[in-house]
Amino acid sequence: MTYPLPVLADARPAPVLRVAAPTLAATMPTAMLLVDYALAWKAMPTPELQTLAERLPADIVEASWPVRAAMAHGSVLRSVLLHQLPADHPGHTDWSELRRWLAAWQDEFVLGLIDWGIDSNMHYDKPPRDPEPTAAEIGSLSEPSVAMRRDAAAVLRSWNVPHPKERAGELLDAGTFRSALLDLLDAIWHGWLDRAWHDSLDAMRATVAATPSPPPGCGAAQWISLVTGLRPDEQYAAAAEAATELVVMPSPGLGRSLSLFADQTTWVLFTPRHTPTAQSAKADAGATARTGISVGRLAALAPTMHALGDRTRLAITLHLLENGPLTMQQLADALEVHQSTISRQVTALRRAGLVELRDDRRITVRRDAIRQTCQTLLTALD
Repeated sequence: MTYPLPVLADARPAPVLRVAAPTLAATMPTAMLLVDYALAWKAMPTPELQTLAERLPADIVEASWPVRAAMAHGSVLRSVLLHQLPADHPGHTDWSELRRWLAAWQDEFVLGLIDWGIDSNMHYDKPPRDPEPTAAEIGSLSEPSVAMRRDAAAVLRSWNVPHPKERAGELLDAGTFRSALLDLLDAIWHGWLDRAWHDSLDAMRATVAATPSPPPGCGAAQWISLVTGLRPDEQYAAAAEAATELVVMPSPGLGRSLSLFADQTTWVLFTPRHTPTAQSAKADAGATARTGISVGRLAALAPTMHALGDRTRLAITLHLLENGPLTMQQLADALEVHQSTISRQVTALRRAGLVELRDDRRITVRRDAIRQTCQTLLTALD
């Protein structure tokens, strides 16, 4: 008799799990990222961020277009600050000190930063390189690289920046880039983050101090739940479990959302809901945690929410859900509005992915899209 060979699984070291103190090196560029989302009318984890975006001076919004594109909303800048700002620098908690450090960047380093940001944009969603360039290794450039000159306009075009060819030159000038970046960050700080940072700093530090060491056998997703009190959604849980080092860090402005990103390290940002006690921090958070919605998943709701925010579009959707596929004329008769209005509003619903036009010219609702939106909102309210 023969016996099958045992199935062997690839082994890898257990991930390094830790919690880190709050730092403006992560919080400031994350606020920049969320503001850029808000400027595109994506759903925000807290209403204050949408209000901040609406109140930004128009000249700062216009001047910062190339900066926001090259920095991929702010994610490129976040990796750079986390890996370049010295560990003992006062800029981790003091914006004036962090700003002074940013303003002191030499032109050669700024060009290297822009080059790295453009390169990151060009390789987004492509197979990883070996070795993958890291934010800790940004080099200085005496002048814009060939790749910068070649790709700057393409990056701006991919981010829908108006007049990309004309504005590409702003990414080749270190002084223009640095000035626009600092003006944007100043507006974010004075418009919202100053208050939010100082109001939440004690609670964030208390959360870090009260977090116990990871229990034996703790997985990455369980570690996120233990520290944050939130269960990561499926996408974030999978990314966390694949990490070799996972760092959870408090940051203001995220509400019930989690923000996960990875460079050399996998980071998870969250906002504490209250100052924890040692007893609550040691509880089995994995069994009782609320579900945390990723920022990207929340932002993706914006087209649906905008589409359903109009009374006529909502009426069309509800009528289709109740009465099945209908023609434009049937909808116009049922809702007692002109057919041109129905046509215009159905077009908006189609763009949001909520309805489809069948071959027989009848409009049908995409129930799965509406169901997914409702489930995400219910999860956030849990």
